[in-house]
Amino acid sequence: MNGSYSDTVITAELSAWIGRETPLRQLAIISASDIRRYVDATGDANPLWLDDAFARQAGYHGRILPPMLVGWVPFSFKEGTERANTDPSDLRRQLPLPPGYTNVRNAGSETEWLEPAYLGEQLSARGKIVDMSAREGKMGLGIYIGEEEQVLNSRQRIVLRRKHTLAVFPQRNFAAENSKDPR
Repeated sequence: MNGSYSDTVITAELSAWIGRETPLRQLAIISASDIRRYVDATGDANPLWLDDAFARQAGYHGRILPPMLVGWVPFSFKEGTERANTDPSDLRRQLPLPPGYTNVRNAGSETEWLEPAYLGEQLSARGKIVDMSAREGKMGLGIYIGEEEQVLNSRQRIVLRRKHTLAVFPQRNFAAENSKDPR
């Protein structure tokens, strides 16, 4: 944490979340039809995820999962759903943020792909809060939350590691701000 800004929005209760980790949870198994939908949506028809013989010839045990599909599925929640509001694997929604801090922004993400994940393989995921800081910006005093997220394969080896920063700001009433007379 840093300086005087932190003391005003990052309370002792909030900073106690640094180091908190989610329980390891199994993910839904990604199927061949999931890959077809991914290919249809993105146009990314790489034969490594479409052709078992091609993948084996390239040195893999079989068809691998598209890395972007592996990276998107475990950490995406449809806003407003019961899962989005109650899933213990989403630490962001559990943080004891100051009142009004509901405007969440992606402030950066860095992803490492460490091993392939295979079609039909059971994957699991976990996340951890690694740091917090507060900074003043155009959106007001923001809380920047650093998370590390991991996807593990069936042998509990890390397939994906993502360092992700969320910026959380006080909610703004844009309609009221835009309706003010500029004269």
